[in-house]
Amino acid sequence: MALDTKDNGPDKGVWKSGKGKGRRHTKGRQLEDNAWDEIRTLLDSEPRDRDLLIEYLHLIQDKFGHLSAAHLRALAEEMRMSMAEVYEVATFYAHFDVVKEGETPPPALTIRVCDSLSCEMAGAQALKTALEDGLDPAEVRVLRAPCMGGCDTAPVLELGHAHFDNATPEKVQAAIAAGDSHEQIPEYGNYDAYLSKGG
Repeated sequence: MALDTKDNGPDKGVWKSGKGKGRRHTKGRQLEDNAWDEIRTLLDSEPRDRDLLIEYLHLIQDKFGHLSAAHLRALAEEMRMSMAEVYEVATFYAHFDVVKEGETPPPALTIRVCDSLSCEMAGAQALKTALEDGLDPAEVRVLRAPCMGGCDTAPVLELGHAHFDNATPEKVQAAIAAGDSHEQIPEYGNYDAYLSKGG
């Protein structure tokens, strides 16, 4: 960047307060006060440790349905990280929906159909097509997704955060009608219960 070499008193140089070619703010995406307030409210008293970045990205995704550029910038500021670091992590994982300025946010509900070999052989492509044809794209989007680790129960899909084995369009329609898009965590026994059963 070139300096403005005109001698205009206190306005000499790149940083100028008014007319001329000098910048009025730093390069890069600017921090928006509203987005920063939303991120601070969302994180509340949580520590701003770098190793919690993915957890905080999940919080933002779950709260707003996507990761806006403004929220990513605010998160970078709040965690004292560069925007590049936050953006690289957010765009690396398929489950995060990064929305830049001017882009339309995705629908509230996303269905990810596994496209691994086992699921493809079990009819995943036909399942994806049937879902795309039977659901309103303004309300639900249907995407291909990498292996979900359920090859023995193919085809597998994820509705929101809920996994469905041996998936069919009818199962998905019923789950949407019931609002069943959250992960179901089974009850697990503790170590004492395991020992009491002879483990």
